[in-house]
Amino acid sequence: MHKENSNELTTKRLLTPWSSPKESSIQFSIKALEILLAELGWPLPEKWVENWSKRGGVELAASKWPSGIKSDWIWGVGLPFLTDLERFLEAKNERYIFGISGLPGCGKTSLGKWIESAALDLNFPISVISLDDFYFPYQKLKQVMAGNPWDVPRAIPGSHDIDLMQRTISTWKETGKLIAPQFDKALRAGKGDRSGWRESKPKVLVIEGWFLCCKSLNILSINSDGSNTLTPLEMSYRVKVQENLSKYKKVWEYFDRLWHLKALEFSSTNKWKEEQEANMQKERGSSLKGTELNSFLRMINTAIPQSSLEELNANVIAKINAERTIKWIGRREDE
Repeated sequence: MHKENSNELTTKRLLTPWSSPKESSIQFSIKALEILLAELGWPLPEKWVENWSKRGGVELAASKWPSGIKSDWIWGVGLPFLTDLERFLEAKNERYIFGISGLPGCGKTSLGKWIESAALDLNFPISVISLDDFYFPYQKLKQVMAGNPWDVPRAIPGSHDIDLMQRTISTWKETGKLIAPQFDKALRAGKGDRSGWRESKPKVLVIEGWFLCCKSLNILSINSDGSNTLTPLEMSYRVKVQENLSKYKKVWEYFDRLWHLKALEFSSTNKWKEEQEANMQKERGSSLKGTELNSFLRMINTAIPQSSLEELNANVIAKINAERTIKWIGRREDE
C-alpha cells in the first residue's frame, strides 16, 4: 500500500475549493458558495480560508468524521455551517435554534457529531440533538405506532413527544439550561427506547431530523404525487400522518435557521438507510434488517409526499448525490 509522506499530507490538507487544481471531490459550484459566504460575513473567500486554516481547517475534529470523509463536506458544509453558527453566538441574551433536515442516512447525524465536537474544540457553546431523541418511551411508542400500514416501530409523524419537545425548548430559551432526552435505536432489537437524559447550557441549539420543518398539506394535496402506487391503506393513513404532522408546527416555529441536505434522487435514501443499519449492526450488534428494514424503507418512500420533503423553506441547501458527494451548496434563493 502506498504511504503518503508528510509533504503529500500537507499538500492534501491545504486543498480548498479555490485551489488550483482543486481536489477532485469538490464538485459543487464555487460561485454559489461564495455568495453564501458573503451573506455570512465573508466577502473574500481567501480570508475565510485563512481564518479556518488557523483554527484547524480540515483537521478540526477530524476524528469525528466517518472514515473516508472528503473535502467537499468539510469546505462545503461543515465549515460554512460553523461560520453561520458563529454569527449567532455574538448576540447578547438570546438563544437560537438551527435545524438540519434531510432524508434518513444522508449524513445528518454524522454532521451533527462533527459540529458538536468542533464546537467543543473552538469553545463554542453549542449542543446538537436529534428530533429522534424525543421519541416516546418504548411502551408508549408501541401504542402510538400500532396499526400503521408499514408496521414500523417509529419515525412517522406522531411518534415524538411534541409536548416534551416544546417544554424542553421553551425552558432552555428561558433559563439557558437544556435537559433533553436521549433515544437509543439499537435497544430492543433495533426498535429502540429512551436511554437517559443529557444536560448542557448551549447558546445555540442544533436539531436534526428527517422531516424537520416539513409542513403539513391539505387533504387534496396529500395524494398528488403519483399516489397510484400506494395501497388503499397507505393512502388512507397518509391523512393521519398529515394530521400528526400539523401538530409539529408549534415546534417548527422555534427555528431561526434551517439547512437542508437535499438528495438529488429521493431513492438514494434506500441505499443510505441500508448502509446505516448495516453499520449499526456492526457497531452495536442490533439493527433493523430483513422484512423490518424493507418496511421501514417503504414507509420513508410513501408516508409523506416526497414533494413536501424536497421543498422545505430552508435558508441553505446542500444537494448531494447517491454517493453523498456535495454537488451544490448555497442559499435557497440561488438554487
